[in-house]
Amino acid sequence: MNKKEIQNLIDDNQNHSDFGRLLYHRDRKNKKVLHYSVQLNDTESLAWEPVHSDRQKDQGEIDIWKINKHFHPAKYVHHWSRNKIIQALHISVDEFHKNWQYELFRFNCEHWARLVTTGDCRCFQIHEFKKLQKIPVAGLAIVGVAGFVTGAWEHNGYPQKAITKGL
Repeated sequence: MNKKEIQNLIDDNQNHSDFGRLLYHRDRKNKKVLHYSVQLNDTESLAWEPVHSDRQKDQGEIDIWKINKHFHPAKYVHHWSRNKIIQALHISVDEFHKNWQYELFRFNCEHWARLVTTGDCRCFQIHEFKKLQKIPVAGLAIVGVAGFVTGAWEHNGYPQKAITKGL
């Protein structure tokens, strides 16, 4: 999809009762992995993903995911107001769609979805992974020195600034 089509999809669905809700579903192959998206309507959500699905680092894009019975609303989430979510989604399309890198450990679907629904560019899965693996040592090997110094594998302030400066 191009940017204009995504922008229109956001505008066309902004009055749906569940618009802007943070959703997750489990990966088909690895049930411990969660994928996050932002609900548009009863059947569609928007998500941040790599252009090539088999890569941990790739050009990123915002795409439509079809909602099925495996999608669930995230719990204990303090969502932004509907208007702020609409603005954040529009800004993210302009700023990120095919302009930014998707990186599994630095800016993945959870980072993006939480950013545009709550304002917090954070991935809790990576935080849990670090705890399980007794990281930061393994985290350093996975995301490199920059990720270790900035904590970017959990919270990434760079995209957060791109969104919040436009609100």
